Amino acid sequence: MTPSPSWSRRAVVTVGAASAGALALAPALLSGSASARTARVLSTARAGTLGLLTDPFLQAPTADGVSVVWMTEYAGARHTLLVGEAVEALTDAQLVSAATGTPPAGIRAFAATSFRLSRVVEDAASNVADKPTTMTPREVHRHEAVATGLGARTPYRIVSTDGGAFAASGTFELAPAPKPGQDLTIMLTSDHQAMVNTPANLALAKATLGTIDAVFLAGDLVNVPDRASEWFDDTRGSGFFPALQGRGGRVSTGGRSYAGGEIVQSAVLYPSIGNHEVQGRVDGLTALNLNNCVPVEIAERRYEQVKASVNPGGDPAIKAQWLEDNSWSTTTYEEIFSLPEDSPGGKRYYATTVGDVRLVSLFSTRIWRGTNANTLPADRTVVSRYQESAAALPDPMAQGYGEFVFESLAAGSEQYEWLKEELASEAFQGAAIKVVVLHEGPQGLGDNVMPVFAEPDRIETRDAAGALTSVRYEYHPRDNMLLHDLQPLLEEAGTDLVLNGHSHLWNRFRSASGTNWLETSNTGNTYGAFDSLSSRTRPLPPAPWNADNYLALGNPGGLEPILPTVAPFLNPDGVPLPFVQSNDLCVFTALDTGTRTVTSWVYDVRQPDTAPWVLDEFTIGRGATNLTAHAVITGTDGVRIAGTVRSETAATGTVVLTAEGRELARATVTGGVFSVTLPAGLLDVGTHAVGLAFPRTRTHLATSMTLAVTVPDPDAVVVPPAPAAPARAVVTARVLKVLRSRVRVAIRVDVPRGHATGRVEIRRGDGTLVRRATLRRGRATVNVPRRKLRAAGQTTLRVVYPGTASVARSVGTVTFRLGRR
Repeated sequence: MTPSPSWSRRAVVTVGAASAGALALAPALLSGSASARTARVLSTARAGTLGLLTDPFLQAPTADGVSVVWMTEYAGARHTLLVGEAVEALTDAQLVSAATGTPPAGIRAFAATSFRLSRVVEDAASNVADKPTTMTPREVHRHEAVATGLGARTPYRIVSTDGGAFAASGTFELAPAPKPGQDLTIMLTSDHQAMVNTPANLALAKATLGTIDAVFLAGDLVNVPDRASEWFDDTRGSGFFPALQGRGGRVSTGGRSYAGGEIVQSAVLYPSIGNHEVQGRVDGLTALNLNNCVPVEIAERRYEQVKASVNPGGDPAIKAQWLEDNSWSTTTYEEIFSLPEDSPGGKRYYATTVGDVRLVSLFSTRIWRGTNANTLPADRTVVSRYQESAAALPDPMAQGYGEFVFESLAAGSEQYEWLKEELASEAFQGAAIKVVVLHEGPQGLGDNVMPVFAEPDRIETRDAAGALTSVRYEYHPRDNMLLHDLQPLLEEAGTDLVLNGHSHLWNRFRSASGTNWLETSNTGNTYGAFDSLSSRTRPLPPAPWNADNYLALGNPGGLEPILPTVAPFLNPDGVPLPFVQSNDLCVFTALDTGTRTVTSWVYDVRQPDTAPWVLDEFTIGRGATNLTAHAVITGTDGVRIAGTVRSETAATGTVVLTAEGRELARATVTGGVFSVTLPAGLLDVGTHAVGLAFPRTRTHLATSMTLAVTVPDPDAVVVPPAPAAPARAVVTARVLKVLRSRVRVAIRVDVPRGHATGRVEIRRGDGTLVRRATLRRGRATVNVPRRKLRAAGQTTLRVVYPGTASVARSVGTVTFRLGRR
């Protein structure tokens, strides 16, 4: 991908391009914005001779308090939270004295409660200094102190003692729950997974945003949740807490090392569960395996067979532990975080209020499996999302059960019914901003939105004796519970923003109801976008799978992706892209509740001295003001900029236009519409980031945006643009039936827009033409005479779409086995 600043000097005025340096100081960071706030400078240096596994992090704020959590590798004697303006200046002796019951004047002490995490281990795949050869328990102790009586942001430290030694954290700030109307900066993120560029992403986010009040994290915090080092001290320098606390240290793909950002020591973290927070089976194993989960009901059947030996006394606790160890577990995630527990799912899904935001966090994920799909049962050697291996068929506990859903969100399910009640509540309906966070969402261009989010349809074959001979899985679009059950519920409730992760890219959508759908999880290992502009196609299963159930390109949710409003990237042909898919680009995003603005920044680790620039900006929430603008060159070489300013009603006021640190003009807004002409010469030839800012009025909130304006050189020779590269077609074919005299083949040709037309050719593998067919709405069904095919055995047909003036030639293949006639 090419960043859109390359649009400069094009002989048109365009929206979207500006230099990185200019955009780093775009209106989203104007003075007074929540995004521009900076905290006081405090010393983060630790004290004492004992170690801390993490710095403290904030959880569960209340009207006058907040929980502070930290981890150690020892049980210790006392663990204490110290709060007060003078904590930074305490000597070692005063720290120990305060922690053991005698705090100095002006310092308040709060004792912590502690327990040992029950499931964390290290194994041969751990990134630790002393790597074990087998799964080995890791001693990790969690400490939580609850501060009360808080008002404004206040400095704090934590102290842990053990015998005559102690450890004390550096100094950070805490605060009670924000009040309605309080301006907040909330970081929106997901899919950290100890990836190579995660520390760079978080370091630049912290440096750009300044004070961060909360973090909404849409799942996949780590890779393997019961592996302790991925949370606390992965030697690669990108563990979860080190990266979010500025104590990591990993070299990015651009060659520079980043420590991450000092964020969650002073910002409350609100996570949701991704598939990487769900631990697979551990019973009897020597190494952790994320993806060997089976449904709980399968484990329950096995338990009934073995309970006499594993639990002869019928102890309910032993049964529960056996089922967890032999199905799947979210216990480590639940032990680490202090989250609301009043839903039927406990900490797995919850709702809470963060200032003006009502936040709902859902448990929306399923097991991830590979894409192997073999037509012949005998060839199925791998368990995948589409099939069981032949070797796994005799043992139900060895099977994978496709990409089964951990906790249903289908209408009528327990989580759905809870959500329905929450969305109708006064807390949700009365909130100025309504946000839902979940790992897998209904909209997206990524790889992981396919197959659709549906319970796998298990298709079995058996022999005459009833023995299982094959299992494969279909995923029917009609059963997509996120699209058909969840999305209408969220839209009808007036949800403003749905944040998801899972596919490791940036893309955004907006439904007719006004709900915004955003994934912004680009931290250095993208799985790609699958759009007509992305030069990628998703792998599709062959026959006998139903090709109508799967999409090689596009969004199965049906919404069109939105181009970034400020600086979209371009493909090699200069076409703006509605996504970011790169292992070298870090995208980070924040919600400014004061302006109701969601802003996404981009940072290129290959250009580490270039500041992050704004990619996209939009407004959400009740009362949010939407600002739009476009620019054209006038006949006298001036620039006319016009647009609209609206919320639920048309705005009246003034739009201030600036560029390169100077005011260009002011435009009067009347009836929600404005227009102003910049005279020729006010802007030099080239591309300029023109800032438009609408100050807050009595009836409308402030808003801003950046408009890229390219002023052409009137003396330049205009070179006609090169013809656009033809679009790409995707040809798929599947065998419907092999008959005695013919083979019936279904053909589908997908093109970026509309339906493919014309004819396709069906050729043998050696190129010999055997049939032609006419496409109707991009599809055709054709009978291929067996006499034109080769002898019995494996046969491959090539389906050739010749293309059109705007769509390139493309070829698909289908392979099948011909029996003897």
